[in-house]
Amino acid sequence: MPKYISKEHGIHNAKVFKDSLSLADTTALKQSTVLYAVLGRAEDWVDEDVAPTPIETDQDKHYELWRQAWAGKKITSGDAEHVVPRHNWTTGTAYAMYRDRDKNLHDRPFYVITDQNNVYKCLSNNKGALSTIRPTGFSTTAFTTSDGYHWKYMYTVSLGQADKFMTAAYMPVRTLANTDSSTEGNRQILVQNAAANGAIEVVETVNVGSGYQQLANAVPDSATTTSITLSTASGDTPSPVDNFYNGASVYIISGTGSGQLRRVIDYSGQTKVLTVNTNFQTLPNTDTRMIVSPTVTIIGDGLNAKAYSKVNTLTGGIANVFMITTGTGYRRANAVISSNSLHGTGATANVIMSPIGGHGKDAVRELGGDKLLLNAQFDGSLGVSSTARGYVPANTDFRTISLLKNPILKVDENNVPIGVEKISNTSNSPATLRLSTELSISYQSMSGSTPVNALSAGDTITQKRAKLAAELGTLQFVTELSPTVRENSVVAMNNAVLAANADIIYIRNDEAQSDASFFTMYINNVESYADIVPFTKDDILFGRGSTVEVATVSTINGPEANTFSGQFLHTENITKVTRSVDQTEDIKIILDF
Repeated sequence: MPKYISKEHGIHNAKVFKDSLSLADTTALKQSTVLYAVLGRAEDWVDEDVAPTPIETDQDKHYELWRQAWAGKKITSGDAEHVVPRHNWTTGTAYAMYRDRDKNLHDRPFYVITDQNNVYKCLSNNKGALSTIRPTGFSTTAFTTSDGYHWKYMYTVSLGQADKFMTAAYMPVRTLANTDSSTEGNRQILVQNAAANGAIEVVETVNVGSGYQQLANAVPDSATTTSITLSTASGDTPSPVDNFYNGASVYIISGTGSGQLRRVIDYSGQTKVLTVNTNFQTLPNTDTRMIVSPTVTIIGDGLNAKAYSKVNTLTGGIANVFMITTGTGYRRANAVISSNSLHGTGATANVIMSPIGGHGKDAVRELGGDKLLLNAQFDGSLGVSSTARGYVPANTDFRTISLLKNPILKVDENNVPIGVEKISNTSNSPATLRLSTELSISYQSMSGSTPVNALSAGDTITQKRAKLAAELGTLQFVTELSPTVRENSVVAMNNAVLAANADIIYIRNDEAQSDASFFTMYINNVESYADIVPFTKDDILFGRGSTVEVATVSTINGPEANTFSGQFLHTENITKVTRSVDQTEDIKIILDF
C-alpha cells in the first residue's frame, strides 16, 4: 500500500517531545519527560585518535552506557529548540524558491540567514538568477530586491538563541506566542499577525510564449472615467492599429491614480483612445505612468488577487508576472495570460499557493523544523547544593555523550528521597545528577600529607575480601588466592580477575579534613561477579594487578539514580575531552524526528 510519512508528523513529534520537558505530572499517568545529557567513559579507546561507531544492541545501549556514565545535566524545554538546516546568504549564489508543489522543497535552500541573523524565505528567484543583493529589513510584507529576488522576512535569531542553538550546519526556528516581548520576538509576532491566509504572492511563468506586445511607459494626455487618450509626445509610441490593445490590461504604476488595474475593451489607432471595462475611481493625469500589457486573470476560490505582466521586448515572451494585490482565502487557483488575436500566444503560468496561514505565520512548519537541538552546558566543577545536586568534576575525561530519559531518581533537588518506584517529574528533578559511585576512603600509608601509593583518575581499583573458598564444587572468586587454590584450580587462576573492579573517574581532595589521609573518590564501570558485592564499608582497595593495600572504604554512596533505570535515547562516541575548571563544555545534540 503506497504511503508516506509527512513532514508534519515529524514536526508534531518534535513539538510533543519538547513540550513534555516542561510538564509537571500530578497524576499517576506520566506525561512529562525528565531528560539528562550524560557524560561517560573515562577509560581510553583502543585507538584514542579514532572514536568507534556506537553499536545499538541492548547490552551496549543500556547496560554498557550505564556502567560508563558518570554525570548528567538536566535538559529543560528552555534547552531544546526546533532547528533546520542552515543556509547562509552569500552573494553570487542561486537560491531555490518556495513552491507549494515541490516534493523536495525541504531539501533545497529556499530560505537564508544573513550575517545579521535575519531569516528570509525566497518566494521568487528571478528564474534561477544569482542573488547579489542581501535581503534586509523587517517588513511584514514581501519585497523585491534589485537583483529580482522576491523575499519574505521571517524572524531574527537572537544572540542568546544563536549561542545556544546555532551550529555551522543548523539554525534555530521558532513560532512564537504573543507574549514574547523581546525585540526579536516583537518583530516576529508582527510578521505572524500580518500573515494573510490564502494570499497569492507569486505567479510563475511556465511557458513564456511569443509575439506579445506592450507599452511599458504609457502616458495619458487626458482621461475620462472610462477612457484614456494616450500621449504621442511622451512615453512609448502607441500603435496606429485599431483594436491593437483590445484584451490587454492597463495598470497605473505611479502618479495620479496609481494601483488601478483595468482591462482594455476598445482601442482607436487614429485617436489613441483606450476604453476600459470599469470606471476609474481616480482619473489618471499627465503625471500618471502606466503599462499596457497582456492580461493576467487569476481564477480561484479566494478573493481580490490581481496581477499584471511584463513582456520581454527582445523575444516577445512574457518576462514576468507581478502581483498587485495578493488577495485572501485561496486554496486553489489558476492564472491565465491572454491578449488578442493580433499578437501573443502560448504563455502559461502557475500560481504558487501560500502555506496554511500565509507566509510567516508558522516558521517551524514552513521551514520544516522536524529536528530538535538539545543544549547542555557543563560549566567547571558543578558541585552539590540545594538547587543542583550531583557532582560533575573537572580535570577528568569523557568520551561519550548520551541522553538518558526518565531515570528513577533517589533524591529530588532538595535532597528529599523520592522512592525507588517513583520517576521524578520535570519540576522537582535535580539540575545535575551524579551517576558515579562515591567512595570516602582513607589511605593506608601517608608521607606527611601525601598518600603513599596514591591512586589517580584513570586507575582501576579492585576490592579485597575473604579468601577464596570451595563449597559444593562452586568457586567464589576474590582477588587474593591462596597457594593451594592457585596450584589446584586453573579455573580460579583464569578467573581471578573477575572480582569487583571499577575505574576511578576523579579523586576529590579539596575537602577540609582533620585527617589528611581522607579523600573522596568517584568511580564507574563497576563490575562484580557471582555473589560478590561490589564495594562496601571496610573494603580494602588496591590497584588492579597489584598486591599492595592502598586504602580502606569508610562510606559509600551509590549513584543518584537507580542503576540501569530509564532509557538511553541517543549516544555519540567522541575523541577524548578533558574537562577543566575554567572551561565550559557546550554540548549540542540533534534529534531527528
